[in-house]
Amino acid sequence: MAKDEIAALRRELARHKKGRGKRYPADLKRRVTGYALRQRNVGATYQATAETLGLAFETVRRWCMAEIGSDEHAPMLVPVEVVAEPRSTVAIISPSGFRLEGLEPAEAVAALRAIG
Repeated sequence: MAKDEIAALRRELARHKKGRGKRYPADLKRRVTGYALRQRNVGATYQATAETLGLAFETVRRWCMAEIGSDEHAPMLVPVEVVAEPRSTVAIISPSGFRLEGLEPAEAVAALRAIG
């Protein structure tokens, strides 16, 4: 049945002049979209479906996206949680074992200047 459907779609598509801005009948677009989405559900790409039907990839993709009401290439919005990054801290250890920990880099520089 799939070969018959492909052949019928190819014949009907061949009757229409191809090119930018050329309109296809709504019924034909629905049939192409239905076929392409069924193919997509079994793992076929829009590119493969477009080649099978003799259409441009972008035509098939746009028709399908209009049908399902989304665009898989559009950025998806996902919830995020903003968390403060832990700050990098510095520890100064003297030769005698005295430790000064938890300093910001600027504070460590100031401490070394003060004891130096």
